[in-house]
Amino acid sequence: MIWKFNGEVQKSPSQFNINIDDIDLDSYRSTINASLIDRTLAKGMVKCSFSFDYLTEEEAEHIMALTWINPMPLEIKCPILGGKILNANFRCAKRSCNMISTDEIEQSTKTKWKVSFTCSQKEKVSGQ
Repeated sequence: MIWKFNGEVQKSPSQFNINIDDIDLDSYRSTINASLIDRTLAKGMVKCSFSFDYLTEEEAEHIMALTWINPMPLEIKCPILGGKILNANFRCAKRSCNMISTDEIEQSTKTKWKVSFTCSQKEKVSGQ
């Protein structure tokens, strides 16, 4: 299981990436010795990206529909957090859907799509 949306297991992506950000609040460098004076607002906020390389039209439409829900209640595997499963609300930041192949028949069932999206964790959860 790579990801669940609202408790329901979703299709495994072709590519899955996770990044962790610490969010600063008014961090600056000392004018005396140039050392970083950091004031952290939040640590360990997760950003992730999904890419699906060869979807049917119905699969592409289903995944794209999920990205418009805000917040996106996701449960994702986080190797970057030591393999923990993260349950948190996310917001989709970018999404794309590209037709990658088709044939000469109108309304073809052989048309294939590539879908990708990125999302960012909206708020900290217990343990962060």
